[in-house]
Amino acid sequence: MPQSFSKVETQNQNRRYLRVENLGLNFMKRKVAHLNRIAIIGCGHVGATSAYSILTNGTVEELVIVDEDDKKLQGEVMDLQHAVPLASPVRIWAGDYQDAAAADIVVIAAGAGSKPGETRLDLLGKNSVVIREIARKLKQSEFDGIILITTNPVDILAQIAQEESGLPPAKVIGSGTVLDTARLRFLLGEELGIEAGSVHAYVIGEHGDSEVATWSAARVGGAPLADFCQPQCPDFPKMLETIRQAAPEIVKRKGYTSFAVASCVNRICTAILRDERTILPVSTMTGGQYGIDGVYLSLPCVVGRGGVEKVIELPLDDAELKGLLASADLLKKTLAELKESSGSDRN
Repeated sequence: MPQSFSKVETQNQNRRYLRVENLGLNFMKRKVAHLNRIAIIGCGHVGATSAYSILTNGTVEELVIVDEDDKKLQGEVMDLQHAVPLASPVRIWAGDYQDAAAADIVVIAAGAGSKPGETRLDLLGKNSVVIREIARKLKQSEFDGIILITTNPVDILAQIAQEESGLPPAKVIGSGTVLDTARLRFLLGEELGIEAGSVHAYVIGEHGDSEVATWSAARVGGAPLADFCQPQCPDFPKMLETIRQAAPEIVKRKGYTSFAVASCVNRICTAILRDERTILPVSTMTGGQYGIDGVYLSLPCVVGRGGVEKVIELPLDDAELKGLLASADLLKKTLAELKESSGSDRN
């Protein structure tokens, strides 16, 4: 009986191997999309810290890092690999655009970071070139997953990436004001003596100086913020300015931002991979919300496996709506000027 069983099992295995060979498949190097692979392009401060945040979260099975600086890339990958035994099992390696093409999500963190005194919009000229090149390479590699942009100015660069990649707008997302919203909730929690997770408030519009805090729609434990904070409410305009200046203040002190934005990247990726359909204020293409159309900016969105699955319109007061419209106009104007400048450069 044992010999007969062994013979039958061997025959069955041979038939399976034969079918595999006839299909032209290779078990060692699968040529199929990986259900839990994230690729990060750019291993600077944000890219490397995002990789570490994703690694420790335990959601992803494969993490590939791509960067033009091979020496730094190898160093970051080695460092991350050595952390794997202390976290969940993750395969991490230095790869290329063909590896990225099989990912569910490509996080683009490449480009120049802001220096003291620079605004996010000041980075547009040099970083737009970087993003266009990356988006074209992803298109050439036939990538059809979701692109998450973190490079600043994130709203305009997400729109450029969408146009260059040819992917549907829902599948090209900017990290947007997820970070600004986290900063808002943290500050409100500190001022009110409430755990930040119980504060529901959003920053919308541009991820930058024209962003808008939705005070009128903010809630604490279900109660309107304006009611909850009585009799002594925080100075809301001052708090918004603190949020707008948070990144420049951090850059002034440590030279760059990394931990909080990496946490945002991890949160967005987790929502996508787990199909959570959670609400996050990511940067997405507008389609008539508040009368705004054809420009990327941040609004609360339902984020799931398909990327942005729904855009939510919060009730805004007159001042907030005016601010949002001004933010959209600024982004449209800046994008138009960039396209005009790029056209002139090619002539």
